[in-house]
Amino acid sequence: MGILLFLMAVVPSAVLLWLFLSNDRYPEPAGALISTFLLGVLIVLGIYLLYPFLSLIASALPPGNPYLMGAGQAFLMAALPEECFKLIALRRYCVNHPAFDEPMDGIVYGVTVSLGFATAENLLYVLDGGLNVAVGRAFLAVPCHALVGAVMGYHVGLAAFSRGERAARYLKALGLAVLFHGLYDFVPLTFRAAESMNVAIPGTVTVGLNVLFGVVMFVLVRYVAVLTRAMRTMQREDAPPSFGFSRVLPSRSRTLDPTLKRSRFRRWLKACRDETGPMDLLFAALCLVGVFCALAGAAHLGNPGDPMSRISLAVAVIFFVYGLGFAARGMGKLTAGMLRDRDGK
Repeated sequence: MGILLFLMAVVPSAVLLWLFLSNDRYPEPAGALISTFLLGVLIVLGIYLLYPFLSLIASALPPGNPYLMGAGQAFLMAALPEECFKLIALRRYCVNHPAFDEPMDGIVYGVTVSLGFATAENLLYVLDGGLNVAVGRAFLAVPCHALVGAVMGYHVGLAAFSRGERAARYLKALGLAVLFHGLYDFVPLTFRAAESMNVAIPGTVTVGLNVLFGVVMFVLVRYVAVLTRAMRTMQREDAPPSFGFSRVLPSRSRTLDPTLKRSRFRRWLKACRDETGPMDLLFAALCLVGVFCALAGAAHLGNPGDPMSRISLAVAVIFFVYGLGFAARGMGKLTAGMLRDRDGK
């Protein structure tokens, strides 16, 4: 039964990821996709670390109003922190990756990081809630994460290749993702809050909430279909779009700052600011946290022969290997940047 639940938690994400990847005319390297997917998994750890602060937000919400409670939990405790972490992963890692060479890549990597988070979250819910939860989340929650990731990725892709107003495009990416995610979560969290408060929601309001849920899903699906179709049309065109799209990345070389010639510490700081090495080191640290969490989960299960215990140990090994890779690459980038500044290349 444990293996069945595990497959039901993972397979929906794999199917959706394949559907979006198959729409990309220029496929992305497997290493970049796997790293982005793991970043999505690590977002769960970030949310866990923020849980004490999110609990303070929950305690400040009005206890007697299920609608305000549901809205607060949906937008402030779920949508906003989760989408902020996804935007950070896209902006600081994916956009700076050499493989990110066209706006369509924004959708691909946005969906990938969202499905990484959705897979980890799905495992937690499904293994605790059983088969009914697995079926419901396979057709609703996981697709919603993928669609919201596509919306964010589309606007991140436009921002990455835009000649101006990049900050506005990034804010639009975050705002739309939070809006759709919050509206999706608002209805079920409102019903859950009403049940916990023993408050009866009138029948007309119940119908209205269900209609709202259906409208949100319909609009989200149609919006992503339009965005994806627009990007595929853009890929088929030979001429670059007006906002500056190009298959050729601009040069990432830096000119030597003469004020940094004699200070090794300042050269190191400049390398940290200009390169993606610090993000690799951060991801290495998060992978190390993932190793400890996976080992703690395996120890909590107790029985080494249990299938879920073996899965936890396998996850710990994966996090450890990727943590070593991130650490080596991050140190290499920082050292190369420092040497480049020293030599003036």
